[in-house]
Amino acid sequence: MNISQTVPHGLDRTQQFHKLYSANAILPEIHWQTLFPNSKLKEEQLQALDTLYQSAVPLALQVFDSLKFDVFSPAAYQPQGLGLFDKLAQQEGKLIAALQSESENLNEHIRHQIWSMLLRGGAVLVFKAWLGKVKTGKDALDMTQFDEISDLLFIKTAPKQLAQHLNVDPNADFDHIFLMYGNEVFLDRFNSLETAALFVDLGVYDAAYLSLRDDRVEDYLKIKGYVTQEQIDDLKCALNPLGCPDLMAKQDCLA
Repeated sequence: MNISQTVPHGLDRTQQFHKLYSANAILPEIHWQTLFPNSKLKEEQLQALDTLYQSAVPLALQVFDSLKFDVFSPAAYQPQGLGLFDKLAQQEGKLIAALQSESENLNEHIRHQIWSMLLRGGAVLVFKAWLGKVKTGKDALDMTQFDEISDLLFIKTAPKQLAQHLNVDPNADFDHIFLMYGNEVFLDRFNSLETAALFVDLGVYDAAYLSLRDDRVEDYLKIKGYVTQEQIDDLKCALNPLGCPDLMAKQDCLA
């Protein structure tokens, strides 16, 4: 069903959208494999996405509603002065507590997937999926309206502390998925420098590669002894032997 066909068009349309889907935390079903057709999602990863979705989206909407902040309005591009960062930061403990409660009866693999995703923007991802669903009635990510404030939903809890809350072993031998949507890669950013270093320890990323992507990560990894300037320069030359220019545009690895 296309939600745009179920409510009137006009000035009150977005408010009705918001009221319809946030009043009682009624969330439309999202088919994650349809949303990410190029990813072979395991059952544990599907359950992890569902758990994040059911926990993160209602909590975020409660904060937005309390601030009379309409995520469907173009005004959402300018969150300054609304106190969104502070308000959502105050809810992080509630989100973790909710996930802790929801995951108690889930196996370790699912809990580990929740932990891994949450550290790399999982709450942002599921909110984009919710926005896309209620705007179009289809399984889609919203890639426009919420980009400017998507960092609001990046949790800041340290990876080992979060692992304790979710009762997972950070070093467990489970995979860490990345999801492609069009030309965009999701779950490819970190909530902290500590998380970036941990994912090097886990063998998910190469330290020199991460250093080429983000100056802040490069400085941190060099200070911590993960990588040297010589190793970074060697990787640059391996990527392009002719003159060894830096081929990789710097990106933000951190939320």
